[in-house]
Formats: sequence, structure tokens, C-alpha cells
Amino acid sequence: MRGRDLLILLPVILIAGLAIADALRGGGSTTALTTESERTTTRSVVTQAELPEDLGRGSFPPVVGAGGSVVFTQPGECPVREVDLGTGMEAPNLVRRSSCDLWAAPVTYKVAVGLRAARNDSVPFLFRDLARGGRNLGTSEAYLGFLIWSEDGQRAAWCNSRRVGIDYELGAGRRSLPGCPAAYTPDAEVALAEGPRLVVEGRTVLEVSGTITFVHYGNDGSVAVLVDGERLERWQGGRPRQTLTLPQGLVGRTPILSPDNCAALFRRAERLRLVDVGCSDYRPDSFPGTTASWSPNGGWIVVGAPDEIAFYHLVEESDNVTWPLGAAQIYWRRS
Repeated sequence: MRGRDLLILLPVILIAGLAIADALRGGGSTTALTTESERTTTRSVVTQAELPEDLGRGSFPPVVGAGGSVVFTQPGECPVREVDLGTGMEAPNLVRRSSCDLWAAPVTYKVAVGLRAARNDSVPFLFRDLARGGRNLGTSEAYLGFLIWSEDGQRAAWCNSRRVGIDYELGAGRRSLPGCPAAYTPDAEVALAEGPRLVVEGRTVLEVSGTITFVHYGNDGSVAVLVDGERLERWQGGRPRQTLTLPQGLVGRTPILSPDNCAALFRRAERLRLVDVGCSDYRPDSFPGTTASWSPNGGWIVVGAPDEIAFYHLVEESDNVTWPLGAAQIYWRRS
């Protein structure tokens, strides 16, 4: 959500092609465990920046009524920090340095943290449990920087540098997938985008006219798909309900979809643009920043810029809350 735009955009555009290619190669069983190494990479990112003095003990203005916490990488050495929004107090468990690449589970204190910059189209990363002193839960490489979490925060899926799809129950077993994952369903099943079809555990759940390049499951039973990088379709009950053809300036960009898939944020240059998919009450708007995340109830967004984190209430008119520190990437977690 930086040079990471490219890392996120490319996998979602290529998901369909990779899935088909893997299928044609007979790309593995959905039940076979992988034999990928669990070796730990210890090489850190070398930068000239100093770590923040308040790291692990910061205090910021609370965001009253928002709920949950935000976890983010701070520019510089890119430490991973987490702040409770009700109190504004930072959690002491953190990762002191990273490559700035971060994938945070939507609930629990689990994260995947980039170890160094991408190499050969893959980002080396480490799973950590911040609630257990940063316990190491395994390493791998995310092909083109794409990794997804299940809604319960217990599973993660990605394609490794060999383009083998992996579904991992953290602390337990890994299994190979017949293609690169596109999303988890609310039931923690892996969805694959195979050309125009969205396939879940071997069954086609929807089919569109074009190539599916991005998938997001909503908290209301909906599913949104980006088709050919230029058309957002929101499906519910097995039927398309809303369709949004993206304006030219947003074509090919990765959406950050609201929890109900009715609105989306798109990054363009140094701003996040809010658009209505066709079923929200939000007016089109834009916000200064380079990374963003929705609150779990969809009423707020948090936007990170190089030197500021800002919270915007989209439902009620209220003063914005800002923190005087930047975010390279940010996620809003449920309580």
C-alpha cells in the first residue's frame, strides 16, 4: 500500500494466469503437505535511520468509539508497531526492524514481516506471534509480495518463490494448493481465480465475463471481484448486484474494499481516493496518504502518510484524529 503498489498489483493481475498454469502442470494436491524449509533468515535491512525513542511505549490520542487496534510499519528501519485505539497506548510487543513489508492478521497478534527487499520477484518474510514475545512461526517467500489471511487469523496463504501455492495453519501443518490463492472465504476455505471463474475447493462459485484479477469477501456474505483490472463487480446470493467501471486513472490499481464491499479506496500518487461501488452512502472523496485500511465496522478509515497517521469518521461529522508519526503500511485489526 509504495514500491509495494507494484508488488500488490502484479500478483492480483497474474492470479488467474498462475492458477491456470499450475492446473495445466498438475500443480499439486489440495491435501498434500509441502516440504518447504522452515529456516529462519536473520539478515536485517540496512538503513541510515534511527529507531524511534518511544518504540514499544508510545502514547497517542485515542480514537474514541472506533474499537480495535492498528498495526503498522514506521518509515526508517520499519519497526512493526501496534496501538490500541481505545486507550492510545502502544503494545510493548513489536518487531524492531523489517523491510517495511507487512501482512497483519485481521484478529489476533499474528503478523508476517518482510525480512529484506524483494529478490527474484519474491519477498522473504517471517511469521511472528507478537502476543508471545515475537515467537517465530516459520519463514517463506511471497511471490510478488502477495499473502492473505483467514478472517480468524489462524491461517495464511501465498505462493512461494517456486510459484507453489501454500495454505498454512500457523503452528501446525502446511498443504500445497493447485494454484496461487486469491482470497479466503468466511469459512477459511481458499479461493482461486482461474481466468473468469472463482473456484473454492474445486467448485466454481461464480463466473464473470473477463479475467478475475482481485477477490475480496465481505462480512455480509458478498464477494467482490475485479475483472480485467477495470471493472468491480459485487456479488451476493450467487448473482451480480452492483458493477462499477473504474475511471481511467484507477484502471489497473488494487482496491482496498470496505467490509461490505460497497466502497473502495484506491491509491493514486500520494492520495487515497474513495469511490462508491453502488451500495454505500459515502460520497466520493480523497485523502492525503499512501496506505490505508478500513475499520471492521466500515465507519472509519485510517490513512498513513510518510509523516502522519490520520483517522477519518465517514459516518458522522467529527474532528479527525491524527498521530505525528508515519506509516509505510497499516492495518486495522478487530478487538
